[in-house]
Amino acid sequence: MLADEYFGMMKETSDIVDRIILETITSQFKGDICDLILDLPRKRAESNRPKSRPAIFRFAYEAAGGNHWGQYENIAAAIEMLNTSTYVLNYVLDDKGGEKPKLQRNNECIASVIQRELAQELLIKDGKKLPLEDFLAVCNRFSEINRFTSGIGQYADGNHLRDIDGDYINIYVQRCEGLTGVFMKNIAEIAGILAGVDEDKVRALGEFGRNYGTMVQIINDLGDFLPYKVGKQSVGKVYQDQYSDLRHGCITYPAYLILTQGNEQEKQTVEKVKGSLDAAQQDCLAVTEAFVGINGIQQVKDLARLFAKSAKTALVVLPKCKARDFLSASLSMYRSNKFYDSFRVLAEGQK
Repeated sequence: MLADEYFGMMKETSDIVDRIILETITSQFKGDICDLILDLPRKRAESNRPKSRPAIFRFAYEAAGGNHWGQYENIAAAIEMLNTSTYVLNYVLDDKGGEKPKLQRNNECIASVIQRELAQELLIKDGKKLPLEDFLAVCNRFSEINRFTSGIGQYADGNHLRDIDGDYINIYVQRCEGLTGVFMKNIAEIAGILAGVDEDKVRALGEFGRNYGTMVQIINDLGDFLPYKVGKQSVGKVYQDQYSDLRHGCITYPAYLILTQGNEQEKQTVEKVKGSLDAAQQDCLAVTEAFVGINGIQQVKDLARLFAKSAKTALVVLPKCKARDFLSASLSMYRSNKFYDSFRVLAEGQK
């Protein structure tokens, strides 16, 4: 089955990338600082979950006609190392796991900076094989990931979407694009450059990545509005990380839907949690109940579908092949994912 092969290749790619990342860190650092830098990469490796960014890089490279993706496995690892560094930084900015002592926050910032430098080293390791023009093109896109994901996107996340006035939807989409869309866009374009395709195909791969990443962020925002467990099933995020955007004052799309379509009581659930870092769990769960009550899940799905369709359209210029099918298959999460399933269970419970 295509699905089995798809996930098998994702897992194979992730295992290679995890090995490179762990070996890179442990070969250069020892003691406490090694443990600090290694903490999240090791946890992600031990989770045994396939990672989307290295997989999208591999599938885009092969869909563009590239052979032997393993010759660029260090670039795939650089992409995941850079991704990890953004997660570590985000832990600090969003107080993931609760408020932390200053020393811990400082150390996590240091870990993020070092991980970013190690990602650059891995990029150069494979990049030095390339013609200068291609190497510079790859480096420019790597820098753009940094600038948007850790800079402009994080700024938008921390400073915009504080109210629902004006052109909310466009501002929200720009924020999703800045956090994840630009990252995926540049991953796919780097893959196209390495595969040697023309500029039109590189741009098409970038359009796929931008729309795919924006879709992913829209869906990921749903996870903030779910309790840690639905029934006996864990849905991913611990309680301290739930409702994080709203508790920091950021109105993501689910909260916007409640504020624009809910009754006064439902709207008040959002207002009570918004900007309250110490919001009580029962108040946060009331937001989820309000979201379920307005059938918000279908509206999130409809928004995500727009970007999934644009991403799929961008692939048309590429020759039909299994790797292109894998890229197309990655878009299926707009139709079905664990967050949708959990909200469906909650909706059944509220009837």
